[in-house]
Amino acid sequence: MFSFFAYGNSKSAKLNILYYSILCYIASLFFKGIPAITNILMVWIFLLAVVNFKGKNYLSAFSENRVNIGIVLFIIYHFISLAFSVDKNAGMEVLSRRIPLLVLPAAFCLISFEAKAWYKLLIFYAFATTIASLAGFSYGVYLNLKFHDTGYLYNDNISAFLLGKQSVYFSFYVNCAIFIFTYFLLEKIDFVKKIKSLIIFSIIWLIFICFMLACKTAMLGLFIILLWTVTGYLIRKRKFFEIIIISFALVVAIFLAVKVSPKTLNRFKGITQTDFQYDNKNKENHFNAEYDESKWGSTNTRIAIWSCAIEVWKEHPVFGTGIGGRDAALNAKYKEKQFWYALSTEKHTHNQYLDIGISMGAVGEIIFLFLFLIYPLKIFLKQKQALAISIFAFLAICFFTENMLNRYQGEILIAFILPLVSKIKDKMEI
Repeated sequence: MFSFFAYGNSKSAKLNILYYSILCYIASLFFKGIPAITNILMVWIFLLAVVNFKGKNYLSAFSENRVNIGIVLFIIYHFISLAFSVDKNAGMEVLSRRIPLLVLPAAFCLISFEAKAWYKLLIFYAFATTIASLAGFSYGVYLNLKFHDTGYLYNDNISAFLLGKQSVYFSFYVNCAIFIFTYFLLEKIDFVKKIKSLIIFSIIWLIFICFMLACKTAMLGLFIILLWTVTGYLIRKRKFFEIIIISFALVVAIFLAVKVSPKTLNRFKGITQTDFQYDNKNKENHFNAEYDESKWGSTNTRIAIWSCAIEVWKEHPVFGTGIGGRDAALNAKYKEKQFWYALSTEKHTHNQYLDIGISMGAVGEIIFLFLFLIYPLKIFLKQKQALAISIFAFLAICFFTENMLNRYQGEILIAFILPLVSKIKDKMEI
């Protein structure tokens, strides 16, 4: 199996080192408690990219990777936002967490692998995610047998104990792997034909894991993106019978999943409960217990938080609070509203768009939307880069309910996967 992921160009020792360094970085994503190693690998990759760069000049390399440089420019704007922050220390903390979005996209602008190497990096990531999910779920099974609690088979329990990741972030890892595997199947990339059965098994397993992680946004996003990708492909190929078969299989799969894992359904209870009282001091409902309407639910908690966040944004509409003033301003609003539950649990906005709006204002929001989403998707649609569209669109969906750019466990993948998929053009003959 190692030879399958080996770098094809044995003549360039420096490129070999760079390629295997990226493989090591991917592997480091799934080990708990080694952020120092991941950070060192990140910087090492950047330095190797600079040393290996053989283009005419750096400006031309950046101009040819406009999507990646757009991400870099958004992070550079953080320095301007920092200037508007009263609390510079808090601002530096935010900036330091987002440095991966500066380092890796810049590095990928300077890397010129052959097409097959990029494909191998993708498939290695997807299989690494599959293996990590097997390990996490197996450990959950062990804990279930030891403590006789099926709750260990769901949600954070799958991804937190061994992998050190919350379910909402690991769901992003898992779904990116599903999109990658699906891309390889639909595009019929030659060098993966021999492992087609393994890829199909991995997709089925990862969809199961996504369901057991019980992240509603991830499940919804996966359904929308796969429906668009697979149905669009089958329609273009005029395979209407296959569409009927897949639709029927999907209905059966959902029915069986609901029957087999009822705890996942608990995550959907209260999804329509939008009313709330700020001074409600009860805790939030947990998937491993019966739903209690007197407690906070995921929907009304977010609505309450978003209401506070919008008021904060209105008070700082143009440039925001500065990245260092976001948390203090939001906590002050919680205190004003007597939103004790959010204050005691240090709730963030649970919406990346509102988070950017509060901290960077309308100016930062426009820059973020254009450089991070609108411009990349425009480029990808024009060049028909289906995989890049899938992952960027899925991230845009996740941004509605989570602060994906505020946690290290999200940053280190997003900073890697976005510039990587932007390198994947239309199907190439390899």
